[in-house]
Amino acid sequence: MFFVIKKGFKSNLFRLLVILILPLLTFQGQRIHVNPETRMKAVFLMNFTQYISWTTLDSVKAFTIGVYGLDDILLPLKQMSRERKTSGQTVRIERVSKVEEIEACEILFVPVAQAEAFHKLRPNIPPENILIVGESLGFASSDGAINFIKRDGKIKLEINRKALADANLSASSQLLKLAILVGEEETLRRD
Repeated sequence: MFFVIKKGFKSNLFRLLVILILPLLTFQGQRIHVNPETRMKAVFLMNFTQYISWTTLDSVKAFTIGVYGLDDILLPLKQMSRERKTSGQTVRIERVSKVEEIEACEILFVPVAQAEAFHKLRPNIPPENILIVGESLGFASSDGAINFIKRDGKIKLEINRKALADANLSASSQLLKLAILVGEEETLRRD
């Protein structure tokens, strides 16, 4: 068999293939595989900007979420911050490791792999106006105000209201309803 290919058919076929394949390549380039739990934690971190009150937030031009060390959560946070920017609120995502960098954050996330190193650094960090969030056992009772835990296959929050108050922060009642309150036993024993 012999097929006759009309002049221009090859170029038209090439254009058609490019038109069909290009969107798939672009979509694949934007799609980054992130663990669903990591993505959920990123959503919580972004939403804390709406459910936590900062005393100095009025003077902040760009809201900064810092991630202590390197962690997979940086990718979804950066993607969400671009989306948030388009809706009017500017949120910067920074990888931080020094006290000076941490002091510039409104929220600091400490991944479980960095918890021990952060614990050693914690006494050097001023407590005011930084929401410190972790994901390791006992974090909200020792180094931070909020801790992600997994219960019944879901991500839950532990909140230490005393740590929030020490940082001059307050949580909305909606957020507190979702949380497991920690550090409350000590307060009850003193009363």
